[in-house]
Amino acid sequence: MGLSRGGLVGFASRTAVIGGSLATTAIAAWAFQDLLNWGGFGLADGLYVALFAFLTFWLAFSFWNAIVGAFAALNAWRQPGLSKPDPEDPLPDRTAILVPVYNEDPNRVFANIAAMYEGLARHPEGRTFDFFVLSDTTDPRIWVAEEAAWFAARRLLQGAGALHYRRRTKNEGRKAGNIADFCRRWGVHYEAMVVLDADSLMAPETLLTMARTLKANPRLGLLQVPPTLINRSTLFARLQQWASMIATPVLAYGLAFWGLGQGNFWGHNAIIRTRAFTEACGLPDLPGRKPFGGHIMSHDFVEAALLVRAGWEVRMAPDLGGSWEEPPPTALDHAMRDRRWCQGNLQHGKVLPARGLHWVSRLHLAQGIMAYLSSPIWLAFLLLGLAIVAVQSPAEGAASAAGEQSGTALLLTGLIASLLFLPRLLGLLLVLTSPAQRRRVGGAFRATVSTLLEIFASILLSPVMLIWHVRFVFEIFSGRDGGWNSQTRDDGATLPFSFAFAATRAQFLAGVASVGLLALLPSGLAWWFSPIAVGLLLAPVTLWLGSSPGMGQLTRAAGLFLIPEETAPPRVIRRANELAKHPLVAMPDGGLQALLRDRRLLLLHRALVAAADDPPAPELLQRALAKQASGQPLERNEEAALLSDPEALARVLVESGQAA
Repeated sequence: MGLSRGGLVGFASRTAVIGGSLATTAIAAWAFQDLLNWGGFGLADGLYVALFAFLTFWLAFSFWNAIVGAFAALNAWRQPGLSKPDPEDPLPDRTAILVPVYNEDPNRVFANIAAMYEGLARHPEGRTFDFFVLSDTTDPRIWVAEEAAWFAARRLLQGAGALHYRRRTKNEGRKAGNIADFCRRWGVHYEAMVVLDADSLMAPETLLTMARTLKANPRLGLLQVPPTLINRSTLFARLQQWASMIATPVLAYGLAFWGLGQGNFWGHNAIIRTRAFTEACGLPDLPGRKPFGGHIMSHDFVEAALLVRAGWEVRMAPDLGGSWEEPPPTALDHAMRDRRWCQGNLQHGKVLPARGLHWVSRLHLAQGIMAYLSSPIWLAFLLLGLAIVAVQSPAEGAASAAGEQSGTALLLTGLIASLLFLPRLLGLLLVLTSPAQRRRVGGAFRATVSTLLEIFASILLSPVMLIWHVRFVFEIFSGRDGGWNSQTRDDGATLPFSFAFAATRAQFLAGVASVGLLALLPSGLAWWFSPIAVGLLLAPVTLWLGSSPGMGQLTRAAGLFLIPEETAPPRVIRRANELAKHPLVAMPDGGLQALLRDRRLLLLHRALVAAADDPPAPELLQRALAKQASGQPLERNEEAALLSDPEALARVLVESGQAA
């Protein structure tokens, strides 16, 4: 099948994903009701089956997405409706590479930027790219370090006139507002923009191909290149890197072939047509109070839907490669990131009814909501099932136990296991069918063992994450806003076991309760629930061991969870890691004190602040000046206010005897 049959391929892909999901759900629901039917089938049983079917549909949907993706990848299908650019085609006149940052490690951020900048400089077309570091940093210490790192990076890159830096005083709209601010100020000068995260890294060849693809497809508004995970050493992070390496291709190919021009945006590592984004993607504040009202936190899904509504195509590019990001180092850091995503995705409930959205866009939004809302529903499902068993008579319990051993029960067990784990095995198949890829991951045997161990780890972690997600959903529906916190990106040291136990106390207690419940269940049911109980009981140990860089290094030494970027790292990754080992600047103890100690840094800061046009709030500034004059310690926002205002900073310099 080629482009001439693009419409047929698209129709077949969507039919397979949606039709397959519905058929699988129907089979699972039939098997489940057959298990319940031994003692009569009432209204409560019907509602229980309906709940099971609803939950199963979303598992089946992900499963069939992977099936379509694996089929497309194995057959090397070209994406229907997307013109492949000629490598000799000219690039857009100007492309901006945007790196929004919020209290990140400046040395790591600029190491990645410098590596990409140098890579592009080796290509004649690289001069069409400009880099913008768009800071929303609120920590004065990190802010001053950002300025110093930017200046040092420009010197390293021999002037680097195409590397720009600006910081906003008012962080309106968070990352989406940061990007929108760029579009208002400078977007008219750029045909396209590549949006990255602070930990993003992209190969220069990928950046060039993205720009050419956008120009070759005039209706293309956004092209998403799926990132894979790299550069972490903890056991948990290495498990995530392996899962990403085998799962991302089948996921991305599936999304590309059934999503077609109504694809999705993952928030980073994507190229966007600036005019399309500026015209279509203005995000309103949602009505009501936080956490559901206000700024849309998970803005990427909504921006993709708005682009499609405006007539632009949003596509996935699973075959480009050269797109990376870094995973959270521990399961706890992963959960804290999920807290923010959970709130953002649940906000999409207010977006779903919006007029004019394509049905595929609504499906993307619904899938994002269910990624978190399914956890309390699954918990309710499990508890309801245990309650049903608990009120049965001994005879009924025996019958139930006999039913659990039936062929129907085995069919249902196999079906659910397939929905959960077959996508990973399909990803492994893609790796094993490529001799080069097989060598880079340590061979077929180690790759197979790594996949089986990752599946086992996911079984242990699933109930742990479920409890966290239930807590997050409960907090959000209770009106608790999660705020905006920077992400932990460094491996650090192994978490103390006492801390790991405290962080997973709820899971451990739930595990203890589960063991008690298992003792009351018929033996045929007890084995079904036992993985959940074991995962909850071992939650502190799992978190503790997963946070260990030493355990991660042991697996690497054993040849497990090896990814190609470790065994044969591309040039841009090697260069970024090399630069990160030699920090551009030392992190200061405080922002204001650093300026008072370093004359050159002070002059740089004053020049940058003088160019800003968003002064701090007057009342905050006056309070900061008063406390500074009296020698009182400043809060972080107060120190930032002093650093943001040229006149206030000049006053502080006069008082310190350093006026220039």
